Amino acid sequence: MAPPRVFRSLKRWFDDSDAKYTLEFNYVRQLTFLLSCVGSWPHDLFGRDRLHFVLSIYNLFLIGVAISISSAAAGFVWNNRETLSFSVMGHVILCILLETLYLQRLITARTKKYGEIVKDLLDQFHLFYFQNRSQYASKMYKQIQIISKIFTIYITCHIVTGVVLFTFMPWYNNYKSGMFGPDRPANKTFEHALYFYCFTDKFYTTLNGYWILFFFNIPTSFHTSSFLTFDLLLCLMVFQILGHLKIMNHDLSSIPSTADIYSAEENMRVRETLKGIIDHHKILIKFVDKCSDAFSTYLFMFYMLMQLLTIVVTVEVTAFTAEALAKYAPLTVAIYQPLIQISILFEMISTQSEKLIDAIYDIPWECMDTSNRRSVLFFLLRAQTPVTLKAAKMVPVGVMTMTAVLKTTFSYYMILNTIAESAEQ
Repeated sequence: MAPPRVFRSLKRWFDDSDAKYTLEFNYVRQLTFLLSCVGSWPHDLFGRDRLHFVLSIYNLFLIGVAISISSAAAGFVWNNRETLSFSVMGHVILCILLETLYLQRLITARTKKYGEIVKDLLDQFHLFYFQNRSQYASKMYKQIQIISKIFTIYITCHIVTGVVLFTFMPWYNNYKSGMFGPDRPANKTFEHALYFYCFTDKFYTTLNGYWILFFFNIPTSFHTSSFLTFDLLLCLMVFQILGHLKIMNHDLSSIPSTADIYSAEENMRVRETLKGIIDHHKILIKFVDKCSDAFSTYLFMFYMLMQLLTIVVTVEVTAFTAEALAKYAPLTVAIYQPLIQISILFEMISTQSEKLIDAIYDIPWECMDTSNRRSVLFFLLRAQTPVTLKAAKMVPVGVMTMTAVLKTTFSYYMILNTIAESAEQ
């Protein structure tokens, strides 16, 4: 009876037909919950000032914890630099980089621009408010809703799977090697998900110390894995932008063509259609500009840290042992996935933006009167600026940037892999 019950629950979760506001969508509620878990949802902009105040303090606490953890992990590497294996050192450096990425996103969530863009998304820009423009707009709204829901479930499963494997794989290795038994192997220390510099070695040599660090690492692993939630928010914004571009392309292609000059009545209808599309384009450009402004530094840090993360995690996972694959394979997917998906999604925005230019040019402007032709010309000139986001307002986000990151990753991987093999010999 369990599977049918699960299917019914999923069906209810996917059914948002009775929602009267975007915050009532189940996938938005899930996004709100995940970001609230790290104190990063702008509740104050949605009328919940007291909750926002509490979570803002919680966010500051998490920032302090993230800085402390990164510092303690760096201290562990420094104090044990002569005895650490290449693999363990890489693991700790990987954790420090993930913590830094998580820290940068916690800080981003405290900015005013971040809160404003989230509110604009849910209060003005969401396709929920445009679904009644046409039959195609309604169809596009429903498609984007389904994609957003599936993607939210996918990212949530990714976070849970990553935390479970990253935390419990070291526990399993300790159990397998007999570290919990009465006859513990001599001169062997406990394996942890994350290593810190401590004033005592009890966390690594005694059973009680191990369990203290083990339970501390569970919420730490969850919070660090929450960097994927911020990428989920950005991807949901991209889905909405793509939906708007597709609607405008369809509206432009729907302008009727004729072998003769439009009549006065037809010119009036075309003028109203053009005005609606141009106003829609203004809304889109305004949102994209605000989004680019809010996430410019975010995207720059994303690509910079992803460059380092992909190098380290590739070195770790290509040990190709059962332990390395179980521990790092999901993490490798979790790291490469946002790099690839964000780059491809932003490339899709650029592609749709170029299609918009072609759609404007294909309008039967030769059938229009002078006023409408002038509107088409101005619209075409305005659309020449591509709809795109840039990291640090300089580097365009897209497939070319992703390719450059991956090329550099595999170049450095070959160097580090050679060094690792030499160290083992």
